[in-house]
Amino acid sequence: MTLGGVDTTQLSSKTMEARDVPGLYFIGEVVDVTGWLGGYNFLWAWSSAWAQAI
Repeated sequence: MTLGGVDTTQLSSKTMEARDVPGLYFIGEVVDVTGWLGGYNFLWAWSSAWAQAI
């Protein structure tokens, strides 16, 4: 596990689209979200993908 990634303030929380580059989306572990170990990374990956897809 590593830290870092795309800053969440640069993304729309509803669509995961980059604020500065329309049409560019980031989901999962490329986004700078850090949580406890134990499956939370999977939850974030699935949740961010769902947010982007709907």
